[in-house]
Amino acid sequence: MDTMTVKPIFGFVIRFTIIHFVTYVVFGLIFMTLLNYHVLYMLPEIAIFMRPTTSIWVLAGPLFQLIRGPIMALAIYPFRKVILDNRRGWILLWGLFVALAILSPAGAAPCSIEGIVYSVLPLWFHLIGLPEILLQTLALSFLFYVWEQNPEEKKISIPLIIVFSVLLVMVVWGLILAI
Repeated sequence: MDTMTVKPIFGFVIRFTIIHFVTYVVFGLIFMTLLNYHVLYMLPEIAIFMRPTTSIWVLAGPLFQLIRGPIMALAIYPFRKVILDNRRGWILLWGLFVALAILSPAGAAPCSIEGIVYSVLPLWFHLIGLPEILLQTLALSFLFYVWEQNPEEKKISIPLIIVFSVLLVMVVWGLILAI
């Protein structure tokens, strides 16, 4: 692989990962507050499946998005032209997320068809989780599409990098304080 091939992949992966991290943390914080995850995850029927919000693993959860982001970006990269060369490519990308990652992942995840069928989680838990996941992936798809259309545009990249950096520091600082 020559440098002409590596450089576009690297930028693609970095931009996707930054936007995935930002949208994951922002929507996670919004819905954690709105749905009171601290109390929700302590309910007996939920606690058998979800860790409490005070768990070090939950606090570290956003950092794992720095692994998931590149994995997803590399999976999407071969299809970038179909997505980025289409005026509504962000809707195509969101459709992929909805179909493959939300409704039909390979496991019995909350909000998925398999999760509804095979997990012991109540139906209401699957349904209240959908808005967070749908909105986060919608924002991810749209912001990524816009940034990929203009990767050198400072009005897009600088605010996203600043928000990413601030959120990353907040997550790391929270972990340090929790340890």
